[in-house]
Amino acid sequence: MTIPDAKVTTLDNGIRILSENIPSLRSVAVGILVGAGPAQELETEAGLSHFAEHMAFKGTARRSAFQIAYELDSIGGKLNAYTGKEYTVFYAVVLDKHIDVAVDVLSDIVLNPLLKEEDINMERGVILEEIRMYEDTPDEKIHDLFAQTILHGHPIGRSTLGTDRTVRSFNRQSFLDYRQRLYCPDNLMISVAGNIDPKLVQDIVNPKLRSFSGKSDLQRPALPQMEGKINICNKKTEQVHLCLGTKGLSQIDEDRFAFSIMDNILGGSMSSRLFQQIREQRGLAYSVYSSGMPTRDFGLFYIYAGTAQKNLKQVVELVLEQMSKVKKEGLAAEEISRAKEQLKGLLVLALESSSSRMTYMAKSLFYNNRVLPIEDLFEKIDRVTQDDIIRVAGDCFQDKYLTLTVIGDIKDPPIAELRL
Repeated sequence: MTIPDAKVTTLDNGIRILSENIPSLRSVAVGILVGAGPAQELETEAGLSHFAEHMAFKGTARRSAFQIAYELDSIGGKLNAYTGKEYTVFYAVVLDKHIDVAVDVLSDIVLNPLLKEEDINMERGVILEEIRMYEDTPDEKIHDLFAQTILHGHPIGRSTLGTDRTVRSFNRQSFLDYRQRLYCPDNLMISVAGNIDPKLVQDIVNPKLRSFSGKSDLQRPALPQMEGKINICNKKTEQVHLCLGTKGLSQIDEDRFAFSIMDNILGGSMSSRLFQQIREQRGLAYSVYSSGMPTRDFGLFYIYAGTAQKNLKQVVELVLEQMSKVKKEGLAAEEISRAKEQLKGLLVLALESSSSRMTYMAKSLFYNNRVLPIEDLFEKIDRVTQDDIIRVAGDCFQDKYLTLTVIGDIKDPPIAELRL
């Protein structure tokens, strides 16, 4: 059996519908993905995608904010949304018999928000508080600081939340102009997974979305000029929080499977090299892990750690040492084999719910223009060789890309340069 067994149809106006029947479930997850995030924002619009996501829940011509929440609560469903770097997803999870309610509410809030000035002004305060909360959470802020530093002003390096200045500048016309440019049928898809017949999905979705019209004005930003740098943000904290990283790979790069195996072994689990070296063997950090930030056109890779100020230099040296070893020597055969099985296991476990299946289908279509079966991914993972890993590490782990960002109470940085 193909997993996911996705059916893709396109409405006359260009909206794509993905659906998968999973009869073993009693739930249905419905999601609407819009290609709208920091990557599509103008400089003056920083944070507008996230703000627009919030405003969708503030009321439509048919429903107040309370009624939007009440309709899903009254059937035991969940309703939420989130904004990524390149897209925004609105979703609901309900019992299979209530799919019509989920589709009706979701389509209403995505297509018909009122965007009243008084609601914008009230929600502005909420988002400004969210920004302040984020500023007080260095273990989260450090990730955006890393992206901002290595990408040197590229839109994807900006915080999804925007800035105090941009958020204060938005008015109703800002949202109308933004939505006219991006909230269009050719930039929107609906994904449904669960105990539901795909034909019934079309019958329910079509009347709600077929009258939606318009054409998006998508202007993809140029590729960033990545250049390494050390950026220290002095702030009173108990720990120092650091991200040390470099260039990564895009969402569609065929080498991403070799890169994922390398990522897994470096810092992707409790048995990874960095977790064992830094936490288990030396007790230098509680949290240490590697992470990728792949986008449609490029990617980033970095290691995060939270440690005492006196341990900063040692942690950075240990990370650089392991990156250098992988670049020169690759990975042990046993490590590669273990990482392959772990990645395949994580793929399967991540698709065990209707909501995760819905999200996977939408993101796969968004990036690949088709839904990739996990069997295809397994095959690509199994084909990865030692030579692939050394080649990918050699391409990405270069001194010119090495970037270190640190948030903490540091007046005299103990590191002057980064070299592998």
